[in-house]
Amino acid sequence: MKTFTAVFGVAVLASGLAFAQSSGNFSATATAAACAIGAGGTFSGGTGVKIFSANISTSSGSGVTLDIRPSLVTGLFTDTKISTTIPSTSADVGIQVCVTVDGTGAGILPASCVIYDERFQQISSQLFSQLTACTQATTTTVCTVDADCAGLGAGFTCNNPTGLPAAGFCVGPNPLCNFDLILSTLSAHSFDFVVPVSNKKPHVVEATWSVIGAGPNNSGSTVASCVGPGILTVTQEKVFNNSGALLTF
Repeated sequence: MKTFTAVFGVAVLASGLAFAQSSGNFSATATAAACAIGAGGTFSGGTGVKIFSANISTSSGSGVTLDIRPSLVTGLFTDTKISTTIPSTSADVGIQVCVTVDGTGAGILPASCVIYDERFQQISSQLFSQLTACTQATTTTVCTVDADCAGLGAGFTCNNPTGLPAAGFCVGPNPLCNFDLILSTLSAHSFDFVVPVSNKKPHVVEATWSVIGAGPNNSGSTVASCVGPGILTVTQEKVFNNSGALLTF
C-alpha cells in the first residue's frame, strides 16, 4: 500500500507532481488559513479554494483501488429574527463535498457527493400580535394622513383624529419587540470515497466543496459559511485476492 497526501488551502496548488511507485513519495501544499468565530458569531479566516487536486500514478496489475479522503473544518452561520412585522422566518445552509477521478464521479462508492454539514433553522411566534405595546409605538414623525408614514415601513399609520394639518404623529410596530436567534457551528469532517481504477495510468483526483441550502427565506434571516483548513488524502490500495464486491451501507 502506498499513500499520497496533498494538503490544501489558499496557497497555490502544486501541479505536475510525479510519484515513484517504488518509493511512495509524499507531496503536500498547505496554508494556515482557518475559520474562526468572532464577535456576533460571524466568521473570519477560512479558505477560498474550492477545488483540491492531487495527481497519482497507479501500479500495474488488477485490483487497484483508490481510497480518497477529503477532510475539512466547516462552519455554518444562521441568523433568524422575528418581529411585529415578520412573524416567521427560516434559514438553510450547508457544505457539500464532491470527488471526481479523471473528471468523472462514475464508479465512486458510496456516492461522488456527500453533505458534510447542513442546518435548517426556523423561528415563528404569534406572541407579538397579542401585545398592544408591540403594535403601537409613537414616533416623532409628524403626519396628517397615513400616507405621510409610508416611509417608516409597513404597519405605520397616522393618529390624527382631527384631520387637521400637522395634528398627529405616526404610530406603528414597536421595533423593540423582536426575537433574534443566532447559531454558529464549526465542525471537522472526513469521509472515505472508494473507486476502482485502471492500472498503470496517471489519474487526477479532485475534491470540490460548495455551499448548499435554500438560504434565508426573507429579510429577517441571514446565512454564511466558512471552510478551512482542509486536507485531501489519496491512498492506493492493491487488492490481490478480492473475494467479494465492495460493500456500502
